[in-house]
Amino acid sequence: MTTDAELIRAARSDARAFRELYDRYSDRIYRFHLGRSRSADAAHDLTAETFAQAWLGRLRFEDQAGGSAGPWLFAIARHVLSASVRRGRLERAACTR
Repeated sequence: MTTDAELIRAARSDARAFRELYDRYSDRIYRFHLGRSRSADAAHDLTAETFAQAWLGRLRFEDQAGGSAGPWLFAIARHVLSASVRRGRLERAACTR
């Protein structure tokens, strides 16, 4: 079986390799976002943004987890979630003003 790290390296020039990584992790990332947002629509959007950010950052990936991309992807997911919460607060504050 190909490791996640190998897939990310391959994804530098082959989008199909990234698709395999997506297939491995999308359900777990979605459940992570669903559990925190409690909205299926928001969880889908946040999952899409997580993988968009991973795609953009794939060249900077460093294997620090023995071939697993899980910690890297969940760090991106946490960042995406935090950014979404901040944006929501800013939007609500602007509406209040």
